[in-house]
Amino acid sequence: MIIRIFFFTLLMNVAFCFSQKVTLQYLPPNKDSVYNYINAIAEKKINKFSSKYKDDIKKIILERKKVFIEEIQDSTYIFDPHINRYLNSILKEIYAANSELNHNDFYFFLDKSPIPNAACYGNGIFTLNLGLFNFVQSKDELAFIICHEFAHYLLEHNDKSLLSYVETLNSKDVKEQIKKVKKAEFGKRKVYNDLVEKLNYNFLKRSRSAEIQADSLGLLMFSKTKFDKLSSISVLKNLDLSDAVIFNEDSKIRSHFNFDNYPFKEGWLQKEQELFDLKEKADDYSLNKDSLKTHPDIPLRVELLSKMIQEKRNAIAASTNKLQDIKHLVALLSISNFIDDKRVDFALYKAMILYNNKVIDEKGYCTIVSKILKNIYELKVNHQFGAYVSPISSFSDEAHLNEVKQFLHNIELKNIKKIGLNFCLKYKDIMADDADFIKTMAFFNNLNL
Repeated sequence: MIIRIFFFTLLMNVAFCFSQKVTLQYLPPNKDSVYNYINAIAEKKINKFSSKYKDDIKKIILERKKVFIEEIQDSTYIFDPHINRYLNSILKEIYAANSELNHNDFYFFLDKSPIPNAACYGNGIFTLNLGLFNFVQSKDELAFIICHEFAHYLLEHNDKSLLSYVETLNSKDVKEQIKKVKKAEFGKRKVYNDLVEKLNYNFLKRSRSAEIQADSLGLLMFSKTKFDKLSSISVLKNLDLSDAVIFNEDSKIRSHFNFDNYPFKEGWLQKEQELFDLKEKADDYSLNKDSLKTHPDIPLRVELLSKMIQEKRNAIAASTNKLQDIKHLVALLSISNFIDDKRVDFALYKAMILYNNKVIDEKGYCTIVSKILKNIYELKVNHQFGAYVSPISSFSDEAHLNEVKQFLHNIELKNIKKIGLNFCLKYKDIMADDADFIKTMAFFNNLNL
């Protein structure tokens, strides 16, 4: 059986080397066949429902299909052959151990989101976020997450959720509420918005019971494989902590931009005074900690899984070399995604962290940061910076990321010219054979004439 996997991600234009450049390619070469597949599974899903609400269900499924195709076209998903091969090795083991799992319609897509998550769409499509690879510590942990998503598919949680939503929408109670909205003389918009929010359908949202069911069936499938059973517990514990560690490592920005001829200025990190004492809390990149809990009640689920597992063995503590390679690749892909989206604050933060941790070498670091500095100058000179780098909220938990954002907001064009030139001059000897770096140095040199 051929395992069909599509990860719409970045194609490496060189050998698998983390200090090298990556070429962005978001659409697959076989996009027509992928669109045909999405159309086919949508039609198959529509024909599955025979309820009296079939027309409503058909409308929702077709809208979902349209949105998914638009997401592909909008570069939400990315493709990489290295991650493809790595995941194939996991899927082969799961499929071989669970012959009853009919995976003919299964396709996997890689979402470029840095949030650690995975999703089952209920029609054969599954997604894994790039951010997920930063938090799994072994191939075993990733295998359990995949089994968990397969369980959602087998238990038809998406279908049940869709049917329940349509039944609620057509219920007598909801129809009465809609009538009241239409008759209201004042505040109609607010009442309508409140009703829509209450009835808002999210086919990926899961209840506590659904997650526990998926854990149970997922563990059953997982237990048939060669993977370590206790990894199912370690990965849940790790994901429970993941909200607290996203963008929460000190970038040591002062050391990165402190030059002999142009020392770092503390004023570049000076915070502006708040005019009002706002009481709300905000986190960047829409990282609302509660809303990210798409897999709720993890401590309870860990406890239940622990009871299910009878075999007592030590969990695998160290990652395999292959997983480390994948993690390094994902890190570079994440930076490239941020640069492509002109999110220079995230790109710069990530690049400094990776260099501090020796994930990328000096040449890779110089290539990335010189490009980011040039992008920052171009955004500011064209008055586009504010469209891509949001203001800093004093209530954000991402203190270290906010420090980078504050730096970028505070530096002026005259500062960027000198920072860019001095950065290039510092590394000109080791980058002497890099044509792109030399062009960037010439760019900043001309600005300083």
